Amino acid sequence: MIGDPSLTNESAVKTNAWETDDRYAQRLPPQIAQCMRRMLTRGDFLTVEFDGTQFVTQLLDVDSRGARFMFDFGSTPRDNRELVHADELTFRSQPSGIRTRFVTGRAFATTFEGRPAFEAQFPKLLHYVQRREHYRVDTPMFDAFIVSGADGAGVAFQFKLQDLSLCGVALRTRDTRVESLAQGTIWKNVRLQLGGLGAVPVDLEIVAPRHVITPTGERRTVLGCRFVDLKGNTERVLQRAITQLEMHRKERTERF
Repeated sequence: MIGDPSLTNESAVKTNAWETDDRYAQRLPPQIAQCMRRMLTRGDFLTVEFDGTQFVTQLLDVDSRGARFMFDFGSTPRDNRELVHADELTFRSQPSGIRTRFVTGRAFATTFEGRPAFEAQFPKLLHYVQRREHYRVDTPMFDAFIVSGADGAGVAFQFKLQDLSLCGVALRTRDTRVESLAQGTIWKNVRLQLGGLGAVPVDLEIVAPRHVITPTGERRTVLGCRFVDLKGNTERVLQRAITQLEMHRKERTERF
């Protein structure tokens, strides 16, 4: 049972745009279960909102096969009594770097490890988004995250991604031709391959070219690029790719 709830400014008073944006929605039960298990493992606090009332709770158990989850009682008996009569429950959390929101139907009272708890079915949608659009995630070395296209002179190029965000990408290459590229150079209609998620067309502007020396002594060029006039459908694909990469990174971290 959570006592003395302390609610953040991100409360039920208003709905933020990302909370109803399909670009940030997880729909598949395995994806929803994975998000919930991360909140459970971290011990994240959530607000649950219903019929003009809200209190702070925590997840207690996530049943992936049954598509159900348990969460803790609130601090007051009245809130707990009213929750079981609510037709709709809205949950919000703000774990590190991520915002999460989902809506469920009715919950019922039960017990978990001998203490009072609520149980509800998985939501149909779970909105999951990085707090900052500049949040960057490293791309895997052994998957096809590649940019390809042609420069202003019509010369073809292909570079591997070093990292990815909703604002842009960092590209790495041994190609010495890029060392003379000026800041502000724009590549039009290049192909951004996002591993197994497919490819999207983007326009890229070079904003931060730099040189690095690898641990083996090799000289590499890293091109920091921003997206120019990113289209909505493309942003949706990028968000999904970033979310999956971050989930996979955390899985590896927890495994080892």
